[in-house]
Amino acid sequence: MSARLEIADLRVAYGRAEAVAVDRLVVEPGTLSGIIGANGAGKSTLINAVANWSRAEPRVAGSVRLDGEELTGLSAEARVARGVQLVPEGRGVFLGLSVEENLTAVASAGSGRRAWSVADVYALFPRLRERRANLAGSLSGGERQMLAVGRALRMAPKLLLLDEPSIGLAPLLVSTLLSTIRDLVDDGLTVLLVEQNVHAAAEVTDVLHLIERGRLVAGGPVAVMRDDPRIVEAYLGANHG
Repeated sequence: MSARLEIADLRVAYGRAEAVAVDRLVVEPGTLSGIIGANGAGKSTLINAVANWSRAEPRVAGSVRLDGEELTGLSAEARVARGVQLVPEGRGVFLGLSVEENLTAVASAGSGRRAWSVADVYALFPRLRERRANLAGSLSGGERQMLAVGRALRMAPKLLLLDEPSIGLAPLLVSTLLSTIRDLVDDGLTVLLVEQNVHAAAEVTDVLHLIERGRLVAGGPVAVMRDDPRIVEAYLGANHG
């Protein structure tokens, strides 16, 4: 079985400044992989390059493969059609539509992949069912994040990319959201998670990758990475165990 996602020799630059230089990154099917690192390390730039989505216009070179198919050169829309779904930082939802309108506005077009129904999303996030008639603009940050994930699931992802889902959320909501993502992975979904909350990421991921100055400097099973001195000292603290 081929890797769900395979990145090789990926370079992302803005002007003359190289923001990301990743020689290799592999995400296996049915796993939850995390990319951790400090602010400005290149986490979001990397995940956005996989989806070919950016507010700026970076120069991107290298190879991005999904289930062995080369995605380089494909638009963001074409990557979505093949199963790459990004939930960007900022939780992209339609603020002027209700929760239910947000969910019914998107659906996979006969891809043969599993598309979560609106009922599936409500079962996953009961709070959204309670607020289904509310405008998305009136939701809390946590509810908007649930809605953004629910919208992505409606599009039948092969690979779900999550960019900093815990930003601005209370600790209990962070734990609830990431536990739900873990449940989705246990049910077969493949997820690549960018997360600054290393404690939270280490609780749910299978694999962790540490990025510094745009380069992956360490990676491996979470049980091993928890004890990597660079992660312990910078992110987990001396009493992490």
